[in-house]
Amino acid sequence: MLSSFTDDLIDEEAGQSTNWYVARRVDLPAAELPEVELPSRVVADNGVTLSIGRPIYVDDPSYRSFEAVLSYPGRVPARLRVELDLNPYSSERGELGLRPAQRLPRILLSAQRYFDGAWSVLDALADDLVARRSGTRQGAGQAA
Repeated sequence: MLSSFTDDLIDEEAGQSTNWYVARRVDLPAAELPEVELPSRVVADNGVTLSIGRPIYVDDPSYRSFEAVLSYPGRVPARLRVELDLNPYSSERGELGLRPAQRLPRILLSAQRYFDGAWSVLDALADDLVARRSGTRQGAGQAA
């Protein structure tokens, strides 16, 4: 049962999720990650939007983290503050990751809706970054 599983992932004292990190590998060499320019906004095919804000300071230059907001369209729109990570996965690949930076608005945003939206915007962002690197602008989502 999904609801009992997701209830275990919420740290009620801290008011944040503890294990809702969503990650996707991207075909960008780790050496290029510190110079990768991110779009300010990515829209996935399902309409979920990731608005990327300012960087979060981290001591390690190979690890990059940004403030961001996931916006879900629909009859019951929802917004969620998240952190976007861009890290080396291996020498040949990087990893994009999202984690909630606030308590999940459980009435507006179910676990299924959160994960579907997070995976879709990471796919669109990964496609955009690879397309930018190769000089083409085709991908699953739209970036601005």
